[in-house]
Amino acid sequence: MYRNKDSVLPALITTIVVLNMLVGAVLLYTLGESKQRKEAEVRAMVENLSLLLDQSITSSVREIDLSLQLIGDQLERELRSGARLEVERTMAAISQQQGRIAEIAELRVTDEHGMAVLGFGVTAQACTRCAGQSFFEEHRSGADLGLVASKLIQGEGGDTWMMVFSRRYNYPDGRFAGVVAAVVSSRQLELLLSGLKLGPHSIALMRDLDMRLAARVPPSAGMGGRIGSQGGSRELRDIVAAGARAESFYSARTADGISRINAFRRLSLMPAFVVVGWGEEDYLAAWRDDMRKAGMLALLFLFVTTFAAWLLWRLIGVNERANQRSRILLQNASDGIHITDLQCKVIEASDAFCRMLGYPRSEIIGMNVSTWEARLTAAEALDAIRKIHASGEVCTLETLHRRADGEVFPVELTSYPLELDGKPVVFHSARDISARKKSEAVVKKLAFFDPLTGLPNRRLLIERLETAVRSCAYHKGRGALLFIDLDNFKSVNDTAGHHQGDRLLQQVAGILLQCVRKDDSVARLGGDEFVAMLEGLNGETAAAVREAELVASKILHALRKTFRLGNAEYRGSASIGVTLFGDDPQEGTEEPLKRADLAMYRAKLAGRDAIRFFDPQMQAEVSRRAELDAGLWQALERQQFVLHYQPQILADGRVVAVEALVRWCHPERGMISPAEFIPLAEENGFIVPLGRWVLESACVQLAHWASDPARAELAIAVNVSARQFRHEHFVDELIEILGRTGAPPSRLEIELTESALLDDVESVVAKMDAMKAMGVRFSLDDFGTGYSSLAYLKRLPLDRLKIDKGFVCDILVDPNDAVIARMIIVLAENLGLQVLAEGVETEAQREFLVQQGCNAYQGYLFSRPLPVAELEAYFDRQQQV
Repeated sequence: MYRNKDSVLPALITTIVVLNMLVGAVLLYTLGESKQRKEAEVRAMVENLSLLLDQSITSSVREIDLSLQLIGDQLERELRSGARLEVERTMAAISQQQGRIAEIAELRVTDEHGMAVLGFGVTAQACTRCAGQSFFEEHRSGADLGLVASKLIQGEGGDTWMMVFSRRYNYPDGRFAGVVAAVVSSRQLELLLSGLKLGPHSIALMRDLDMRLAARVPPSAGMGGRIGSQGGSRELRDIVAAGARAESFYSARTADGISRINAFRRLSLMPAFVVVGWGEEDYLAAWRDDMRKAGMLALLFLFVTTFAAWLLWRLIGVNERANQRSRILLQNASDGIHITDLQCKVIEASDAFCRMLGYPRSEIIGMNVSTWEARLTAAEALDAIRKIHASGEVCTLETLHRRADGEVFPVELTSYPLELDGKPVVFHSARDISARKKSEAVVKKLAFFDPLTGLPNRRLLIERLETAVRSCAYHKGRGALLFIDLDNFKSVNDTAGHHQGDRLLQQVAGILLQCVRKDDSVARLGGDEFVAMLEGLNGETAAAVREAELVASKILHALRKTFRLGNAEYRGSASIGVTLFGDDPQEGTEEPLKRADLAMYRAKLAGRDAIRFFDPQMQAEVSRRAELDAGLWQALERQQFVLHYQPQILADGRVVAVEALVRWCHPERGMISPAEFIPLAEENGFIVPLGRWVLESACVQLAHWASDPARAELAIAVNVSARQFRHEHFVDELIEILGRTGAPPSRLEIELTESALLDDVESVVAKMDAMKAMGVRFSLDDFGTGYSSLAYLKRLPLDRLKIDKGFVCDILVDPNDAVIARMIIVLAENLGLQVLAEGVETEAQREFLVQQGCNAYQGYLFSRPLPVAELEAYFDRQQQV
């Protein structure tokens, strides 16, 4: 069991070296992984920022183009009405448009010779002479190019740079009359970039395709940072030369000496590109701090392990001298082992024996047996030890020992003679027959108490509740159960770790005990669920409710505090459900717990950090949900589900598709809203067979319409839930349904929500590609209400985005909803996707969407969801109009 010191030393040194190398390797690997994750996050961030910048600039250019078109139309009307322009009226139109885009550009009008005749900022340095400029000559060449965006142009004074957006206007006979131009200065371009929140070492810049710098945030004092200068890193030049639309790259030690991760994006409506770069000093600052901490941790670990090894080395030396005696004592280490000489004096004792008597080991050594022996006198004890030695046999007897505090306890003493270092001694092993009682107490505690908090567990709570119910019946009183569930407790385990979560539960247990009376009970059912049982409440219901509410409020306020858990903080709150008991002595003990649990669930639904009392309406709702749950399968078997279809309309009024919406026609309750049974189907898994039925019914309808020339081009959009889409056989089932029904795959559109796409993106893309190969189309439903990650959006083979009706509802009164809808339309256009707005209910909403570029709609403005017969009648009416 014990080794020589010299044999242990090599193993000890090897262990320390290997352990420190292992810890160092783990730290290096963790730091490397952390750096890679941070760089990946920064790449995604700058890519999203460059996309946002492109969309913002594109939106501004569209505003400019609209103003140019309106002024051009005004100029041509003036020229048609007379030989000369009506300056005052034309300037009024220009002023109106200038007010719209004042922060973006300055408007001016030139004649056919390129001289600026009307507009703002007409100075010698502001492009008043356009003849000879490439954009002007393109317009004068005779081709109607629409909007023309120039590259970076130097002002006539030589100290300004600008970009010009222009449109041609004509005389009544079609001859070139001049251009309407919007001059965007480099300062105004810089303002477009300045909206981004960047780090201290980060940049955003714009260059034209000749690599001339148009704008830079923040400005740079170096030559390479001057507006109009040509430059750019080698990586950037290679990307531009390759004709890429968007790409991310790393540049080391750029002109300003800063290394960055950059995102390049070519702008959609102008011959320029933007670059957003995030400085390495910014995104790696925290990582470098972690690296320094890791180095200090490694050094600390090396010191601790080396010091521990040194202590262990010394301990081994000490133990070698005590091995012979320790071997004997360790044979029965769990008992009170002690060795006495034949004069009844102790020469060695185990720690267990010292603890048993309550003396330190230094006092036990040399102590006489008569000090603790409570049954035998000193003479009797001396005689007994000598008889044991003389007999040469093992002797077992029961006696009494006295602890240092005077307490007497029974022991079973086993003794036998031996020789130690050539001297006769007696070996004794004392066993405390009270240890068994303690063991029984421990078993009882494990059976009835929570080991973490020390509170009663569910089993003991049920026993106390049974007693409390009988007591209420006898004394005609009432009691209450408070079901307490901590809000957002899972986040503590996820962020701070389970050890800190256990600490929080222990602190909460202490708070709950302080909030109730001495005769009340607090139990932990498991996880973060606690129950407080209040006894002896007033026999009248109203008074008992007030008493219970008072305690519940006290608990709620006591838990509203910040708990410090290691390096993290948890802002405490709880949801509390309350129910009374005692009015029905025949009631089972589980029933009050169920009622309190239901009331707690209501508190959760009310927003958490709340108290809710149980009432019969809660039970009625639970029963109703159970009835619906049981009736779903029966409804499918008895063909109680039907499909209604809501038309999807283009801007010209044509119906190109319908969305299939399931309805439950209950024989007793009538039409049940999908909002009532779809969430329940999602919970219990019925959504998978129900979704399969909807998909098959829609394909049957598609096959029927395919034989009718008037409706053969109609498509049907079918909602597929995340749970149904993730099913491993979903693609095979769809292929089988299409083959069996004969429905044309190109007329089927699968609508997915963002929740169906977030998990296992690779598997999702594979499934979508397989269905896409058959001709099936895809749309993303309720876009913008969830995660809306551009990172996954650009990877998915989508055909259409649907603007959620929540944005359309207040699109005319809520600027945020209007901006979100506009950005979704711009995003769809840039990604080459169609866009459809749901929930269109007014003509004003439709007109606003038309102005933003949305040309497909669905909503009650056009039609509610209709059964097939009414839908076909609707088609017939549309064809007659």
